[in-house]
Amino acid sequence: MRKQNQEEQEIDFDIIFLLVTLVLLVIGTVMVYSSSFFLSKELYKSGILITQKHLLHVVLGMCVMLGVMCIDYRHFSSRPLVYLAMLGSILALCLCFVPGIGINGGHARRWIKIAHFSFQASELAKIALILFLAQFLAKKPKLINEFSSVVLPVLIITGCMALLIFVEPDFGTAATIGLWSILVLFIAGMRWKHLALVILSVVPVGTGLMVLEPYRRNRLLAFINPWDDMQGIGYQIIQSLVAFAKGGISGSGLGEGAQKLFFLPAPHTDFILSVVGEELGFLGVLAVITLFGIWVWRGFKIALATNDKFGFFLVVSSVSLVGLQAIINMGVAMSVLPTTGIALPFFSYGGSTLLTTMFISGLILSVSRRARL
Repeated sequence: MRKQNQEEQEIDFDIIFLLVTLVLLVIGTVMVYSSSFFLSKELYKSGILITQKHLLHVVLGMCVMLGVMCIDYRHFSSRPLVYLAMLGSILALCLCFVPGIGINGGHARRWIKIAHFSFQASELAKIALILFLAQFLAKKPKLINEFSSVVLPVLIITGCMALLIFVEPDFGTAATIGLWSILVLFIAGMRWKHLALVILSVVPVGTGLMVLEPYRRNRLLAFINPWDDMQGIGYQIIQSLVAFAKGGISGSGLGEGAQKLFFLPAPHTDFILSVVGEELGFLGVLAVITLFGIWVWRGFKIALATNDKFGFFLVVSSVSLVGLQAIINMGVAMSVLPTTGIALPFFSYGGSTLLTTMFISGLILSVSRRARL
């Protein structure tokens, strides 16, 4: 009987977390179709081609999530595996600058193409850093108060990775990784005085990097007052706000939005929430925010339910990264934050981002199988 109970516990998982993940994935797919139909027709003469590609990413992502979910998460704590993931992600980031391998798009080199396969190198870096943080912090849970033993090494390693991403250039992802690493350290128990020291050191540097580069400075100016240049640097934010305004409480109806008709730039990627706001209204946006809230809540509940330090930090790192990306994307779409180019997890079109998010979901579900919920 005891053996049978152990086997039942071994295959158990957090059904609420899984269901919320699937609901977010389904809604995201529907919104990709709605937001990309006319753009896809204009670019590829087929209104469903972008959706077809997204569906392929969804199927692959489901396979990745289920595969990782079935693996004992403790295997990911292997030091050789973590080092290999870190070295592989660094190599991938460096390959972005190699002619013939790195893909140049939008004045940036963020993608690698090998044969017919291409992916965004920074997404691999996110997975590597999640494994590194979990493995490193699990080894030294009682030394988190010591700046030189834990905080400084984590900041140096994540800072080096963020620097490689920054020079692509991808300031948004680099800044997100930096902020995320500080958040994880704080959750792990970093002292307030260390947190204050890090913030006082990072904020001036980040502000300087934003102000000195013309295109980033323009984004900051557009955030402060987009109405000063309505047809220039403020255009994207204004069109996003117009979409939310048109949606009102209940929206104009699924598929009936007008801003995606070549008014709103990137309607199926960075600003897909604006399409949600126009077509599904305030209630639709609130539902999406609620689903993300439940996803994060169940994730932290899983972390607290495990007695394993590696499992705890693995889930905390994973949940905080996805949650932070969602908050930043939503903040940008609603003009609460400056434009950064961060995708909305489960929603924004992009294979690399979706596969990474599904891999992360698989890690969390793997931990939940062995947690006492």
